[in-house]
Amino acid sequence: MNKFLANPNLSLIMFGGKGGSGKTTSAAATALRFHKLDPKKRILVMSTDPAHSLGDSFNITIGNKITPIKENVWGLEIDSNALLEGYKARHGEAIKKIADRGTYFDKADIEDFFTQSLPGLDEVMAIIRIADLLKAEDYDLIILDTAPTGHTMVLLSLPERMEQWIHLMDMLMDKHRYLMKTMAGRYKRDECDEFLDSQTKDVRKVRELLTNTSATEFVPVTIPEPMSIAEVEKAVNTLKGYNIKVNSVIVNRVIEKVKECPFCSARWAEKESYMQEIEEKFADFNLIKMPLFPKEVRGIDSLTQYAQILFGEAEYKAPAEVLATSERGNLPEGSLADLLERDELNFLMFGGKGGVGKTSVAAANALYLARHKPERKVLAFSTDPAQALSDSLGQHIGNKITHISGLNNLYALEIDGTQKLEEIKQEYKDVIDETFERFLGGSGVDVKFDREVLRELLSATPPGLEELMALRVIMELMKEGEYDLFVLDSAASGHLLRFLELPNMVRDWLKTGFKLLTKYKGIVKMTRATEILLDLSRDIRKILEVFSNPRTTEFVMITIPEEMGVAEMGDLSSSIAKLNIPSFHIIINMVIPPTECPFCSAKRENQQKYIEKIAHQLEGQTISPIPFLPHDVRGLQNLSELAEIMYYNFSKEKN
Repeated sequence: MNKFLANPNLSLIMFGGKGGSGKTTSAAATALRFHKLDPKKRILVMSTDPAHSLGDSFNITIGNKITPIKENVWGLEIDSNALLEGYKARHGEAIKKIADRGTYFDKADIEDFFTQSLPGLDEVMAIIRIADLLKAEDYDLIILDTAPTGHTMVLLSLPERMEQWIHLMDMLMDKHRYLMKTMAGRYKRDECDEFLDSQTKDVRKVRELLTNTSATEFVPVTIPEPMSIAEVEKAVNTLKGYNIKVNSVIVNRVIEKVKECPFCSARWAEKESYMQEIEEKFADFNLIKMPLFPKEVRGIDSLTQYAQILFGEAEYKAPAEVLATSERGNLPEGSLADLLERDELNFLMFGGKGGVGKTSVAAANALYLARHKPERKVLAFSTDPAQALSDSLGQHIGNKITHISGLNNLYALEIDGTQKLEEIKQEYKDVIDETFERFLGGSGVDVKFDREVLRELLSATPPGLEELMALRVIMELMKEGEYDLFVLDSAASGHLLRFLELPNMVRDWLKTGFKLLTKYKGIVKMTRATEILLDLSRDIRKILEVFSNPRTTEFVMITIPEEMGVAEMGDLSSSIAKLNIPSFHIIINMVIPPTECPFCSAKRENQQKYIEKIAHQLEGQTISPIPFLPHDVRGLQNLSELAEIMYYNFSKEKN
């Protein structure tokens, strides 16, 4: 407990926390530290975050193949789509054969359904990849840079979900085994049974490793801000439930008190209370306090220095001199003022890398538009598994529409998509049971296996459908017409892209489901079951229409003037363009204002080159800079201040 990652038997170390807390930097630096301790140890540092920044951290290109970083240290950024295609290529025939044997449906009908509903793209494919790596035993230590907290918790629950999917396939095999025993007197195991056995063993191995307290450790990473502290506290409690070991908590971006700088002094005074909160909440853990650095930690040398501080081998030294401010040009002069003129606008989305201030910016916009458009009823909502809207607005919201006190026309909602999906699944299963009971009557005839598989049809849903269920709630509210403007605080960019691409994938999955149900037309009337899927399909078509309507929809991208933020912004921008989602505004958040402080001037100098890069890459878009405020943006007063800056234009006043 007294030393950070001192256990010599560790074979899996996981880093997790809110987006922007420094998870990737901590994971990368730890890999270099373990390499220094034992150059012969084979170390793989890998990222399961769909918006990868591991390569950016090491300042090399990594991607979806194991890439050497230095001798006996490798990196891997998991591409879930590529992994899924490889998985289908290796196991597709076995899956199709199981499907063909298991039901009244024929092979052509059911194979697409199973390949589309494999329980994983992002997180589950990561679990399968980890299982493969463990089986190969090519590495002595795997270091995992996980997705932001909400999705990390999903990742850790996936061994159980994989076991459910394997159970569904095993149900399909039961019919074949029963028939073989009936006709031949015995059943002979084949490659399908071997496939299911191997999948069960792989998932079990991952589960055992995750809960092996002598070999595995999870390191939560936080920063002294309320949303990050709350997320890590929730994560620690969840990890305890999974019996996953936590010894240490990293606290990043700890600010030093600088009397000469009013900006730094104000930040320090506010963060001090949060540091006390961290000390109290995580008193049972080894707290590793890391300073706020004036420059990005990127590249081997920089990460090595970071690791020395992280593991207590060196002390941080702040800049001693004010840097000459570069005269590269003024800040961009954009603002969001034109959004006020768009009377038809009714769906406003905010997205970007974790830690760029999405929730604060979304909440501030909802507040500003509600005040300046009193005739319009505004609903701010979140689909992010790590709900932060309550904290930002300073009022408990949860899974029901809540009026925000102080404004007559502002409401908020944190949608629990998982609950909505479970409700649909249960309704579907009840309908299947009722339909079969009515059909079978008292005849004693039972198509047991087909009935069970149909009941489980919605258990093998495509990943991410929970978040789409959240958006389905909004589509229903749009149809009712009670609200005039919807403001979305989305998940971090990697999961946001999956979310935006999901409607097309789910429509294909639903088409296959319809084909399965129509097989029973002459045997069992599946009217209500078909209606459930049809309703879902219609709502998804509506979502696609809303996403791509330039008159009514706008996607506002948020970034920060750092390499990783700019890189993710570029990826997000090109993906949004491919999906035909209207996007005309970029917000550059956390811009350091001019100051005589050595630390702040070093930070501002570093930011300026990235601001220029953004302006060059996205020429023609409206680019709005927002200053790094000396206090946290929480509550209506602070949100109002932020909104005034976004709509009035910070750059004109500060240049």
